[in-house]
Amino acid sequence: MGSPSPRLLRRRATARAGSGTRAVMAAASVPLVVIALTTAASPAAAEPPALPEITPQYFKEASAPIEYEDGYYVVQLAADPIATYEGGEAGLAATAPAEGDTIDFSTGAVEEYGDFLAEERADVIAEHDVDALAEYDTVINGFAAHLSAAEAEELAASDDVLAVIPDVIYQTTGAVDATKFLDVAGKNGAWEEEFGSSKRAGEGVIVGVLDTGIWPENPALAALPEPRPDQATIDAKWNGECETGEDEDPAGNIECNNKLIGARWFDARGVSADSYASPRDADGHGTHTATTAAGNYKTKVKVDGKNIGTFSGLAPAARVAAYKVCWGGCSGLDLVAGIEAAVDDGVDVINFSIGSTGTPEFLDSVSIAFFNAAAAGVFVAASAGNDGPTSTVDHQEPWVTTVAASTHDQTFRTELEFGRDEVDAAGMVGKANWYVKNAVDAAYDGTDPAAAATCNADTLDPEKTEGFAIVCVRGNLFTDNANQVAAAGGVALIVVDQFERGPANTVTSQAVPVLSLSYTDGQDLQAWIDSKGNPRVSVETSELEYQNAPSMAAFSSNGPALSAEQNLLKPDITAPGVEVVAGVTPDNHAGNDFATNQGTSMASPHIAGLAALLKSANPDWSPMAIKSAIMTTSYQTDQDGNPIQRGTEDATPFDFGAGHADGAGMLDPGLVYESTPVEWIQYICGTPEAYKIQSNCDALGSMEPSQLNYPSITVAELTGSYDVSRTVTNVSDKKATYKADITAPAGFEVSVDVEQFTLKPGESATYTLTVTRTDAAFGDWAFGDITWVEKKGTRTVHEVRSPIVVKPTQLAAADEVSFTGASGATTLAGVAGFDGSLSASVSGLVASDARTATLTDPDSGTFPAADPQENSHVVSYEFTTPEDAALVRFATFDEEHPTGTDLDLFVYLKDADGSLTLVANSASGGSNETVTLPGGYTFVVFVDEWAGPSPLEATLHAWVVPGADEGNLSVSPAEQDVVLAGDFSLDLAWSGLAADSRYLGTIDYAADGAAVGSTVVSIGT
Repeated sequence: MGSPSPRLLRRRATARAGSGTRAVMAAASVPLVVIALTTAASPAAAEPPALPEITPQYFKEASAPIEYEDGYYVVQLAADPIATYEGGEAGLAATAPAEGDTIDFSTGAVEEYGDFLAEERADVIAEHDVDALAEYDTVINGFAAHLSAAEAEELAASDDVLAVIPDVIYQTTGAVDATKFLDVAGKNGAWEEEFGSSKRAGEGVIVGVLDTGIWPENPALAALPEPRPDQATIDAKWNGECETGEDEDPAGNIECNNKLIGARWFDARGVSADSYASPRDADGHGTHTATTAAGNYKTKVKVDGKNIGTFSGLAPAARVAAYKVCWGGCSGLDLVAGIEAAVDDGVDVINFSIGSTGTPEFLDSVSIAFFNAAAAGVFVAASAGNDGPTSTVDHQEPWVTTVAASTHDQTFRTELEFGRDEVDAAGMVGKANWYVKNAVDAAYDGTDPAAAATCNADTLDPEKTEGFAIVCVRGNLFTDNANQVAAAGGVALIVVDQFERGPANTVTSQAVPVLSLSYTDGQDLQAWIDSKGNPRVSVETSELEYQNAPSMAAFSSNGPALSAEQNLLKPDITAPGVEVVAGVTPDNHAGNDFATNQGTSMASPHIAGLAALLKSANPDWSPMAIKSAIMTTSYQTDQDGNPIQRGTEDATPFDFGAGHADGAGMLDPGLVYESTPVEWIQYICGTPEAYKIQSNCDALGSMEPSQLNYPSITVAELTGSYDVSRTVTNVSDKKATYKADITAPAGFEVSVDVEQFTLKPGESATYTLTVTRTDAAFGDWAFGDITWVEKKGTRTVHEVRSPIVVKPTQLAAADEVSFTGASGATTLAGVAGFDGSLSASVSGLVASDARTATLTDPDSGTFPAADPQENSHVVSYEFTTPEDAALVRFATFDEEHPTGTDLDLFVYLKDADGSLTLVANSASGGSNETVTLPGGYTFVVFVDEWAGPSPLEATLHAWVVPGADEGNLSVSPAEQDVVLAGDFSLDLAWSGLAADSRYLGTIDYAADGAAVGSTVVSIGT
C-alpha cells in the first residue's frame, strides 16, 4: 500500500479553509498554556521493579530536565496558537473567542495570524535545518520532526522554542442496544422528551472520532434522509474535508456522505504500509467507537447471516468526522495533528478511546492540545483505561471527561450442545454445527502445553486445526485468539474461562465466530471432547437476555488518580463498556458489519454521544457545563436498588467517579459547575507539574487542586479540617431555591456555610464546605456527597450531587529541607491532623561517603542497563546497608563537575547469588541525580557519564543514615501538645559539622508514640 508524501502530511496538519464560517464555541478567552516540558525517561533506563516491603514514597522521582535522544518530537514554539491568541503581536488582532462567541476562521484576523505563525515556524525550521513531518497552529503552535539528540537539545535552547516534547505511543483501550438503558430511547427518554423524535436527536452537532479510522459502508453510517433540518447549522461550522485516500488498492479508499461528513488520516512516522493508506479502518476499533457515539437510528444488525435486531448510536442525528491516528499504536505526533484538524474542522465533540500514561504526570503534547480544544469549546470524552483494578486511571486532566466501563442490562446467550448436555454460552452468533478440538490437540508437536492451551501465537498447527472449532483457555485477547484460529484454518473459537468468575461476557464473531464459556461448563466440554473420537457441537442462533445492571467491569481502570497528588477524582463517570454492539470492519470480523466489543474504549463514546445530545439541546454550553450536567445527575445504584458492585464489593467513586450516566436526567441538571482555562492553568500551577508552565504560573498564580470548581470534591491529605469552596450556576429557565443535603464520609463531619440559596436563571452562588475528621482511620479514603435539592412542595425537581472523597493524615510537614553552614538554626512548621502529643526526634546527621573515579569517552556507548558492567565511562560501587538505617541515598551534584557534564545513576539490588536487579535510577539532564532507598539491602550503584569532558573526575555521594541521633542536630521541643488542624513549629539547630562535607539526616515524627512520618534534612558546609 502506498504511503502519503511529506507534502501531504504537512498539508493535513495545517490545511485551512478558504471560505465558510466555523462556529467553535469558546469556554473562555485566555492565553495559551505554554509548557516547557523538562522530563523524560532516560534512553537507557528500564522501569525499576519494586523491592520487597519498600514504601512507595521512596520511589518518588523529582522532576528534572530532559535527556534527549534520537527520535520523534513535537516542537512547541513561543507564540500562542489560534485557539487562544488574545492579541499582543503588533498589527495582529486577537483570534481567541470571547465566552459564548464563535471563531470565524475565514476572517482576516485568523488568516493574518495564521500567516504570522507559519512564518515563525518556517524561520525556526530553516534556522535549525530540520524536516517538519507535521505543522500545527490551532491547538499547538509548532511542528513535529524526527530529531537527533543534538538537534533536540539545540532547539530546546532556542528562545523561539517553549518545549521539545518527546513523542509518546498511545494505545487504543480496548442487537444489544444500550440506548434504553441510558434513558435516551423510549417514550420518556431524552430523544423524545428533548428533541421530539429519535431521528432528530443530536442535530446540528459534529462528533469527531480520533481512532483507527472508519468503515464508511457500515449501515450505521448510511446517508441521512434529505433535506436535513440542521444543514445550515452544519454548513456554518463545518470546514473539514473527506480525504478519499491514496491506497494502491482502490477498495482501500473511501467516500463520505451527509452522515460521515469528513475523514482524514495522519501518519507522520510513515507506518501506514501495513494498513490502508487512507482513512479506511483496518481494525474495527474506530468504526465501533464512531457508531456507538452517533450511529444511525435503528440500524438492522445481522451476524453470521442471522437477523439479531437493531442498533442505534447515542446521538443518531449527529454527523461524524473520522480522524485516523492509530496504526497499531497511536503516535503523539499524529494525535496532536488529529486534534488540531478536528478543532479546525469545526467538531463539537471529540471521542478519544486511546490510552494515556496513568502516571502522576498528566501534561504532554496531547494533553496541551486537548486543553486548547476545550478552551475553544470542544468537549472531549476519553477512556479511563483497561488496567483495573489498580490506581492506573488514564486521562487525569480536568478539562477532559474520563470514562470508566460498566455493564448494561442486555446480553446475548446461545445454547451450546455437546453430547447430551446443553450449556449457556456467551456470544452473538448464528446457528452452526462444528467439529471441535481442544487447542492442545491442535498444536504443533513439541509445543509447551500451557502455551498451546491458551492458543498463544504460532502454537496452532494448520494441518490439525483446519475445519475445526478450537477450544482455547482464556489468557489472550479474544481478537488475538480468533486471529490465530482463523490463520490456522479453524472455523470457530470457543474460549473457556480459567477460573470461576460468574457468567461469561458476550463476544461476537471476529475473524471467526466466537463463544465464551464459564469455567465449570468449559471443563465439562473439554473433558467430553477428550472422551470422543470425532466430537461435534451445535449452537443455536443467539437470543437476547436481560440482566441486572450496572456493575463495574473488572478491567476498568480506577483511582485514586496519581496526578495533582491525588486531589482530583478520576474517572469522572461510568457508562456501558461491556458487550457493546456497534459497527466494525467486515475484513476482520468474519464478514460482519457489527460485533460486540468491550473496554473503556467502548464506554467513552457513550459519553461522547450524550455530550452531543447536550450540545444539540444547548449550543452555547461550555464543555465544563456539559461535563457537570452528566456528572451531577448520575446515579450510584443498580436496577435492583443496590449499590453498584465491583466484583463482590460495593464500588466507590474511584471506580465510577460521580456514578453512572443518566441520559434523560442530564438534560435538566438545574445547576452546573463551570471552570475556565485560566483556572485550569492555576490548577496545574498547584500541582508538581507547575514547573512545566512556570511563566503562566508567575502571571496567573496557583490554586490548591482541591479548590478547582469541579463537580466532585477530593482532598487527599486532610489534616484535621479543610475548607473547600464551589460555585454553582442556575442553567434552568426558572428561578429556583436549593437546599443542601449532605452525607458525610464515615469518620468525618461536613458543614456548609450556605445551607440554602435562591438563584434566577443564569445567576451563581458560592458555598464553602468544612470537612472535619472525627474518628476516621488515618490513611484510609472515605466517601460521601453533597446534593443540592430543589423541591416544589413534596415533589423533587432537581438533585445536583457531587461526591466527596477525602483521606485524613496525621501530619502535614515538609518532605525535605536543605540548609548550609557548619552550624546554624532554623524553624520548621507544619499542621497536625489529630489531638494529642506530637514528638520529634533526630536520625543522623551523617556525612556522605564521597567516592571519585576517572571516567572517559562518554560518547563510546550507552549504559548497558540490562547487563550492567563497568567500562570507560561507567564506574560501580557496592554498599551493604543495615536494616535499621533511617534511609539510604546516593547522589551526584552539578556544582562538583564541569559545565556540560551529564551523569546518570543506576541502582541495583544484589541478591545472595550475586545477581543484579535494577530497582531505581536517576537519569535527568545534567548531574543533579538522586536516588533514595530504605536500608537492609546490598546495593550496587553505577555512575555513567552520559556526556561531558574526557577525562572526568566523577564524584558520587552515599549516605547511610543511622536510625539514631549522632549528636550534631537537635530538635525542640521533643514533645508538644497539638490540636486537630492546628499549626505546630519545631526549632532545629546544628553544629560541629566538618567543612566541605554534605550531611543528611531526618526529623522523625510520632503521634502519641506511633511513627507518622519524617522530614529529610540536608546540610552542606
